[in-house]
Amino acid sequence: MHADQAVSDRALAFLRAQRLPPTPPNYVVAFAYAGGAHAELSKAIDCGIDGGVRLTQADMASIHERFFWRPVAPVAQVGPRPHDALRHQTLALADLAATASATAGRFTETLALQLADVGGIDEATLRDVLIETLARSSAAERELSATNAEVGRLREKLEAVEGDSQRDALTGLANRRGYEAYIETLAFDDLCIAICDIDRFKSYNDRYGHSVGDRVLKTVAQSLQDSLAGHFVSRWGGEEFLVIARGSVDYVAVLLDQARDDLGNRDFKLRENDEPLGRISFSAGVAAAPDRAAVAASIEWADALLYHAKRSGRDRVCTAIDDTIAA
Repeated sequence: MHADQAVSDRALAFLRAQRLPPTPPNYVVAFAYAGGAHAELSKAIDCGIDGGVRLTQADMASIHERFFWRPVAPVAQVGPRPHDALRHQTLALADLAATASATAGRFTETLALQLADVGGIDEATLRDVLIETLARSSAAERELSATNAEVGRLREKLEAVEGDSQRDALTGLANRRGYEAYIETLAFDDLCIAICDIDRFKSYNDRYGHSVGDRVLKTVAQSLQDSLAGHFVSRWGGEEFLVIARGSVDYVAVLLDQARDDLGNRDFKLRENDEPLGRISFSAGVAAAPDRAAVAASIEWADALLYHAKRSGRDRVCTAIDDTIAA
């Protein structure tokens, strides 16, 4: 008799004696026990059945979890890098799927071995072998299906976490990591970069508190998104925003000037007492980005133009040091 068949027969006999169904996890445990190669597992089972006691399904589940399942921290308890834990969970589930798949493979091998001499098997035995093997194969298929579904759900969570890591939590705009991912996808053809900064932003925090300052940030972010629809807008840090748009410097400056007017024409009031906040404005600098190698220099130049706009009276868009008001 083939060695694996003998181990399989002993495993099935053990499960029958324990009155346990041959589910994939149960079969994996029983097969390892019957093979005798896992001393710690054998010791745990021997202790469990000492004195003629039968193992319960809970006992088998515990043994399977102890020796064949690598526990991972739940997503909700993950610290600053949740995507790492999600990856670990996916790997653990992949291991489980592989185990179930291997078990299903052993079922098939067992069936082939038992039916090798089909002429020597009576009809009743043949029927029992087929029913039992089909039942085990069906159980393995169900477990594999459930495992694959869970892997799919975790993959979706992982993608969501990766997406969240590229977004600013307050405004919902892309953050610097999102900018870096976006810039890598671009073809550099007639591209400009602009840096925008909310004018006198500190005064909102000082006068009304940080909650109002946060609302101003969110409002400006939404206004920029609305006015610059189709172009990339990200939060660059603090009260600064970075814009990537296609077109000449003059064209992009006109777009930003319109966005500046759109923001300035909005009516802002305090929620608590309807006190008007007055006109909210931003200053901006626009620079061409002719190729990928020039991006860092373009950002520096846009930043210099932004501060030139600030020094020149704020609430304006600059495209050159000697042109403080956008064309």
